[in-house]
Amino acid sequence: MTGSQIQELGTVILRVAVPVPLRDVFDYLPPEGIDANALKPGIRLSVPFGRRKLTGILVETRAASDQPLEKLKRALAVLDEAPLVPDHLRDLCLWSADYYQHAIGEVFTAALTPALREGREVPQTAWRLTQRGLGLGPESLKRAKSQAEAIARLQNGPVPHEALRAGGASSATLRELRKKDLIEACLPASNWPETVIREPGPTLSIEQAHCIEAVNASADSFTVHLLEGVTGSGKTEVYLRCIEDCLRRGKQALVLIPEIGLTPQTVARFESRFSAPIALLHSGLADGRRLDHWIAGSTGAAGVVIGTRSASFTPIASLGLIVVDEEHDGSYKQQDGFRYSARDVSVKRAQLEQCPILLGSATPSLESLQNAKRGRYEHHRLLERQAGGSLPSVRTIDLRGRALRAGISD
Repeated sequence: MTGSQIQELGTVILRVAVPVPLRDVFDYLPPEGIDANALKPGIRLSVPFGRRKLTGILVETRAASDQPLEKLKRALAVLDEAPLVPDHLRDLCLWSADYYQHAIGEVFTAALTPALREGREVPQTAWRLTQRGLGLGPESLKRAKSQAEAIARLQNGPVPHEALRAGGASSATLRELRKKDLIEACLPASNWPETVIREPGPTLSIEQAHCIEAVNASADSFTVHLLEGVTGSGKTEVYLRCIEDCLRRGKQALVLIPEIGLTPQTVARFESRFSAPIALLHSGLADGRRLDHWIAGSTGAAGVVIGTRSASFTPIASLGLIVVDEEHDGSYKQQDGFRYSARDVSVKRAQLEQCPILLGSATPSLESLQNAKRGRYEHHRLLERQAGGSLPSVRTIDLRGRALRAGISD
């Protein structure tokens, strides 16, 4: 059967990124009994692949396939009501697969936690009104009392599934509202405290103030700021002030650090400053806890997401700022499997999501310095230590004729 014949039959083809070392997506038919037109890119699907059953990500749907219909296998199950990989992140994964010439399914895997890669269910799905539902008042459904009551409860924002059920909305009611395109599934959201700052920071230097002003002035657009500051010059305070502005605007901040070992001190400093919830993402966390923090970032429950290089692919509901600390550090480069630079991926992500990114270092990478020299990055310098601290003295020592141990003289 040709592709045109498939299109005439109205069959929907699912294009799925499967975690295998092949640089292509694969076509599947929808599972039996599933309305494929309701499936949105970014959800997970359980699919057969050879003799295995794998968890893939729906990249797109099409009306036709290049393969004969009889050769296509059916997906086994739909694992999510709402997309786990939003559009901006899906575009980032597609760009990364092309830029780094890597298997697209393995790139999408980087956006999921280990538990989600194994097909684990995301807890507590919520419901919200669609654009059509927002324009339709409960009085329009007065002949369907239970549907009208559910619409009325959703007028003020998303409501968890269990809360709707407890309020009298049956599964049949929700299914009918979804069929009418009045509601859609989403991940549950959480509100931050009204006051996001626990305590004010120290007095800023003129250099710090200029950098913070520049970053905050570009809050709603893509700009790259390179912060070059000597050790002890207050780069972290610049990060905190920029994040403070981001939180006040109701946005979330993503902070990348090079090593897991830096996490406790970083988190302690952020928690002492902000009352907004903080999520952590690194390989040292147990799978269950890592999933909880991933959900907190993807739903907007966490105001700040702190993580190592893999966090550059984490879904964030309302991204307003990216900070990459020690941007020169080699730990940001993945050296096996899917090889990528988390710093460069983060710059591309900031471009896709139209938010500023702040790259900080005492010794910036040559690539970043060259981009600053060409005018692609805004270059800010902190040349003095805070609290009057003095820089170490540096002098050249002639090592000729001296005894060396491992290259170091007495």
